[in-house]
Amino acid sequence: MADLLALYRHAVRARLLDDRLAVLSRAGRIGYHPDAQRAELVVVAATAALAPQDWVFPTPRDHAAALVRGASAAQYLDHVCGNADDVLRGHGTPGTFASRALRIGSPSVQVSQHLTHAAGLAWAARLRKTTEVVLAFFSETAADAGDFHSAVNFAGVVKAPIVFLCKTDGAEAPAPDVEVHAKAVAYGVREAQCAGNALEVFDAVTEAIARARAGEGPTLLEVRISTEPDPLAKLQRFLLAEGSLTEDADFAFRRELLAELEHATVAAFDKPLPPLDSLFENVFSGGDEGRLTTILESQRASLRAARLERAPEGHSR
Repeated sequence: MADLLALYRHAVRARLLDDRLAVLSRAGRIGYHPDAQRAELVVVAATAALAPQDWVFPTPRDHAAALVRGASAAQYLDHVCGNADDVLRGHGTPGTFASRALRIGSPSVQVSQHLTHAAGLAWAARLRKTTEVVLAFFSETAADAGDFHSAVNFAGVVKAPIVFLCKTDGAEAPAPDVEVHAKAVAYGVREAQCAGNALEVFDAVTEAIARARAGEGPTLLEVRISTEPDPLAKLQRFLLAEGSLTEDADFAFRRELLAELEHATVAAFDKPLPPLDSLFENVFSGGDEGRLTTILESQRASLRAARLERAPEGHSR
């Protein structure tokens, strides 16, 4: 049974971070910010259904998933600032936070490319005979992209332990010609649908994960999101009415989160940028002892030479 208060607080944390990143983007302090579009509760509830060994592949709008998996606001702000503590060393655009330690796969700025990676990881888990399950989020427009069809088809053939979760709100254009969950029949995978209510999402994802872990293969789950009225405000009113939450406690919680965000924001911008040589890290894995290819080594040498030429006399960077 999902803990509604815990889900609510995860979603509040994600909403406040979303608001902060939107302000930083409008002010030109970060490159851009793909906002969560009030879908935090769906992402939080689905991610909360995962076990520690499972993986999640979010979209750039699903920063709530990273928070549920254990990422701190400071880690996420380091990422969007691309500073020296960014786990991606500035290689990814804002919204592409990933972490092997937290089992968060790389989001894709394209609508569906991450789905094939998610299906591949799930297939690897099946081959290794582990208990890992993968949860992959995507938008309704991604259901008309080639990578979506390739991923679901492949996962269906090899019975990969994966849950494909489509967030549908009807606002995407152009919308798919048919309901997303109905496309499951073409690939022989289980189809499911539910409303964007936190408890319904948690239960639907929990059931799909159990089937995947039992070797029954993928599920294509469509979650229909209604953003009017605001789902987070609606849940807040429910928790206040049933006595699980008080206004004073909610105010104190939000004030604590805002203070944490303010401190993390200042700290993130005060940190140095990654060293220029990090441009060449994790780009090419081949070669003896991980050495760069000849052309990359040449480019790195040219960059180092140019950097030394620009450095003030008596100093090097």
